[in-house]
Amino acid sequence: MNGSTFVYGSELQGRGYATERDLIFGYITTLISIVALFGAIINLYLIKNLKNFHNSFGFFWAVRTVGELGSNLTSGMYTGPVTILQPTNIPPALAIFAYQFSVTFGYVQCVMNLVIATNRFIAVCYPLRYKSIFNKTVCVSVALNVAMQGVLCISLYFIFPCNHIAYGPRFYSNVFIKCEPDLDRDYSIVSRYFYKVCFTTACFGTGLINSFTFFKIVYVRLASVSTYNTKEFKRDVRLFILGVVQDILMTVVAFSIILFHNDKEISVVGILLSYDGLNFIYAFNAASMIFCNPECRNYLFSRKKSNRMTVCPTNMNTTSHVAPSHSEK
Repeated sequence: MNGSTFVYGSELQGRGYATERDLIFGYITTLISIVALFGAIINLYLIKNLKNFHNSFGFFWAVRTVGELGSNLTSGMYTGPVTILQPTNIPPALAIFAYQFSVTFGYVQCVMNLVIATNRFIAVCYPLRYKSIFNKTVCVSVALNVAMQGVLCISLYFIFPCNHIAYGPRFYSNVFIKCEPDLDRDYSIVSRYFYKVCFTTACFGTGLINSFTFFKIVYVRLASVSTYNTKEFKRDVRLFILGVVQDILMTVVAFSIILFHNDKEISVVGILLSYDGLNFIYAFNAASMIFCNPECRNYLFSRKKSNRMTVCPTNMNTTSHVAPSHSEK
C-alpha cells in the first residue's frame, strides 16, 4: 500500500454486501449478546431484591455484571449489526470508541473474577472474619479501583501513538488500524501486552486462589463432616463451584483471544472461541446465577416463595430462613 492509496481506517470497513457467512456470524453475535444482556439485567434484579445477595459477594457480582452489560451492548448494537450489514462508510472514530467502550467494561468483568475468587476464599477459609474484611468501604474502594484501572488501560492507546485497534466486520475480529502507509508493523503493541497481562493476572491468579479454596473445602470435608453439611458452608461451596466453572471458561476464551487476536484469516473455531466466546461466557454467567441458586429459582418461578423471601418479618423467631449467614454477609 503506497501513500496515494492509503485510507485510514480501511481495515474497519465492510465489504459492501453481506455473504452467507457474514449473516450467520452476525446473527449469532447479535442473538447471544441480546440474550446475555437480558440475563445480566435479570441478575441485577435478583441481586437487588434477594436479601441473600445484599452482601459483598452480591455487590461484587453486580459490578462484574455491569462490566458484562457494557460488552453486551457493544456486541448487540454495533458488532453484530455491522457484521450483518457490512457498511463501507464506518467512521474510524466510531469503531475505535466501540472497541474501547467494550474493552473498558470487559476489563472490569475480567478483573472482578479475581475479586470474586478472593471473596469466596475468605468466605470458606476465614468465615468469622469475612464481614470485617469485606466491609462497605472496602467493597466500594475495590470496585472504583478496578473501574479506574480499566480507564487507565484504555488511555495507553492515546499515550502511545499508532496502536489503535477496532472491530473489522470483514474479518470477524479486532484488527490493527494502520496510521501511515509505510508502517513496518501490522499489530498493536499496547493490545499485545494488555491482553497477556490481563490473562496472566486475572485468569491464572483466579485459578491459583480457587486452588487454595478447593484444598480448604477438601480439608473441611475430611476433618469436620458437621461443618461441611451446614447450610452456610454448602452455599459457599456452591458459589465457589460456579466461580471455578466460570474461570475455566474465561481462561479458554482469554487464551483464544490472545491466540487469534488481529488474525485476518480467523477460522470458525477461532471466531466462536474468541470474539463470540465472550458473549457465550456472559450468557452462561447470567444463566448460572439464575438456575444454579435455589434462592433465585424460587424468587423467579415460585410466586408464593418469592413473596415470603422478600417480606421482612417482624417476629424475631421467624427470621432464620431469610437472614444471610455470617459467611455470606
